[in-house]
Amino acid sequence: MADRFSLVIVTPSSMTFEGEVRSVLAPGTDGYFEVLIGHVPMLTSLQPGILTVRNDEGRTQYAVSGGFVEVLRSQVTVLAETIEEVGAIDPERAQQAEERARRRLESAEEGVDVERAKAALDRALNRIKARASLQ
Repeated sequence: MADRFSLVIVTPSSMTFEGEVRSVLAPGTDGYFEVLIGHVPMLTSLQPGILTVRNDEGRTQYAVSGGFVEVLRSQVTVLAETIEEVGAIDPERAQQAEERARRRLESAEEGVDVERAKAALDRALNRIKARASLQ
């Protein structure tokens, strides 16, 4: 298995993936980057985007909302705020989340957490974009 490495994807509430993979394409803060076997060790943050995992069964894409990636010589760990397999995204639910976030941002109500509403909007838009990439 010289061309594979171990990948673990976890969120605060669950383990999403654990197994041997050929590559990981991730949305880093400074742009997308790809990890292959033998990648130099690093630690970087993630921004909302699509995380692509390639293994012997093919390619799986996930909508990730942010987090961190730790790359070691033979293991990659993705610590995701939230992550969802693209095929499991409900487009209607994602659209409703976008509308709620936009209403909060446009609201003149006192006490609206603008940063939280912006983050919710970014997550919803990322999920919509990720789901649309399947079609």
